[in-house]
Amino acid sequence: MNLIPDSVKDTGSYYCTWDSQYDNMYFRNPDVTSIPARDMMNEEFLFGKNGVLRSFEGVRGDLIVVLDDGWDVSYGAKDMRMFGTLEVDPERFPSLRALHPADRLKALSDNIRQLGYKGLGLWIPTQTPSLVNGKETELSAEEERLYWEERGRWCAKAGVLYLKSDWGKHSTDPDYCLMMHASIRKYAPGIRIENGLVGRPLLETPENRELTELTKNYLPKILRSSDFLRTNDVVHELKYASTIDRAAICLEAASHIEGKCAVLNIEDTPAVGAALGCASGVMRHDFEKIRKWLPGKPRLISETACALRWQRIAPPFAANMGELHISEDRMKDIWHYPSRARHYWPSVAEGDYYVTAPALVSRNMPLPVVGAQTEKPYVLSSVHPDCGALCVAAVPRCFVGRRDETPIANISVKGAFANAPIGLFGRFGYLSVYFDESVEGRTVVAQNMLSNEAQDITGNVWLDGNCMVFSGDLMMKIGSPEDAETGIPAVAVKLI
Repeated sequence: MNLIPDSVKDTGSYYCTWDSQYDNMYFRNPDVTSIPARDMMNEEFLFGKNGVLRSFEGVRGDLIVVLDDGWDVSYGAKDMRMFGTLEVDPERFPSLRALHPADRLKALSDNIRQLGYKGLGLWIPTQTPSLVNGKETELSAEEERLYWEERGRWCAKAGVLYLKSDWGKHSTDPDYCLMMHASIRKYAPGIRIENGLVGRPLLETPENRELTELTKNYLPKILRSSDFLRTNDVVHELKYASTIDRAAICLEAASHIEGKCAVLNIEDTPAVGAALGCASGVMRHDFEKIRKWLPGKPRLISETACALRWQRIAPPFAANMGELHISEDRMKDIWHYPSRARHYWPSVAEGDYYVTAPALVSRNMPLPVVGAQTEKPYVLSSVHPDCGALCVAAVPRCFVGRRDETPIANISVKGAFANAPIGLFGRFGYLSVYFDESVEGRTVVAQNMLSNEAQDITGNVWLDGNCMVFSGDLMMKIGSPEDAETGIPAVAVKLI
């Protein structure tokens, strides 16, 4: 028995090239101070013998490939006014040089599909270029609309699946975004458009409190217009707390919206996405195994694969779909940064930086109950509104000198359906799951999320009335991660 379907879903999850561009820049130029990561983007970087798209075996069909900053500008481009052409740069992609801009996009899209990926996505700034061939240009509102309509026709012809729109002159203007969306969709109605939650990487500092004001005007409009809303750039060390905090902000805003609403994209925190029914914007890559410019272990591709395979069972769902519960209790994650040069991410002065986030978030089920003697993990959970699948994640914390550490706690969740699959992510002492009916006498099967074969574990769990108790030791035995010390185990469970 295999609990993970072979067929992939239309999830909107993607691999974005940006972090790989950054890693490749430092690998090739360890003393770099001025060469931008965008100058790593080219044909060889993507499709070469050691290109980034040679990775993600087994889950390529689950991923769109989003080309990030650099694909449509010349080498050395720095002036913000040059960005937004949507023309594949002929220097970076010489094999496509002779083609019309729309045909270049189509050839690029075809090449990506031939490698087994779902298709092509593009990063685009929220603006039209205002510096073309060295000349200043200024478009009227009507010319801007026609510009985006033309780009919509290009995308439709090329089969572009996804536009990741952020940065740019109008990135905080929801009305411009709405115009841009409508113009592109006029000729490319099936394309998915993503916008980001505007904010700097460390939102707890006083200068970032403008986010509160943006949520009043920006989020309600952008959630109704976008297909996906990304929680946006966060620092690696505080990624879990930052993403959970931003996810809670976005989900709360979405809970007041009726009708069409964006799906949340939690960028590169796979367990958070799985547990909260969100899409992933994968940034990690095997390049990280050779990373020397930042401390910390490389992020595991296997964690991404686990979340993507779970999405075949329980695909992401709209941010306003069902009930939302956010705990009032908040926890603080903290990290000490040395003074960082301007070209490092993030560029900060030396000091302790912290982010707080809700301790618990749940969708379509009550908040979990968590017990621990000292520190607790973040615990996230959801019941899928269509298939009824339950997913629970114990999410790592960040303490000074200790990052990506999961405090061990006992967790109890209510609201599970006895005939629906269960996804478990993370480390815990014991997990008690309460179902909608008695489960005594049922057979319980489970498998590592990366495996294709389930095993009978009935004798290793405790079934009493409508409760199943699953131990953390069993979780590690079945779902042992690639990095047994800090990796996140992932297990699929089913009662039959």
